[in-house]
Amino acid sequence: MILRLLNGLAAVFGAAGGAQFPAFYQQYLQRLGGRLDQARLDVDRIRADAASLGRTLEDYIQELLSSGTAVARLAGAREQVRVAEARSLETAYEALSVAGPLERPLAFVQQIDPGLAEETLKVFVPAMPISPEGFVYAAIGLILGLMLMAGGEGAGRRIKRRAQRGRKPSPYSEQADV
Repeated sequence: MILRLLNGLAAVFGAAGGAQFPAFYQQYLQRLGGRLDQARLDVDRIRADAASLGRTLEDYIQELLSSGTAVARLAGAREQVRVAEARSLETAYEALSVAGPLERPLAFVQQIDPGLAEETLKVFVPAMPISPEGFVYAAIGLILGLMLMAGGEGAGRRIKRRAQRGRKPSPYSEQADV
């Protein structure tokens, strides 16, 4: 009876946990999109500064980097980092946006920004997506929960058998007393 209850709980918690991935993924993607929007605005401002001086973005940054003043070199390095970050965010957002439902875990692992994932997790609100994707991840979680439970049961049985073998008197121990 207790074993059935534990199996049921493992299935329910596994399904509920697995179904959280699409919700977390969506919230992560929204935060990534917001960060990308801000990065694009920053790059547009840099590009506008460059255009106001008759320079391309790349020429403008290169001129700052090769300038004789430490202030200009520092500004050039900062602008170079902003442009690189915007490109990186664009790549990550594109990869995550086009990934199919079953490709998303791999895309997420490949594109994860640990800081952004941590911030997303801090404000994550669990949800039960009622969609085909949510049901697939719930089923995967259910199966994983049951597999974990089965693995725990198997390990428990092995430990119990070893303990019982350890308590049985050895047939040789009586002969030694003779």
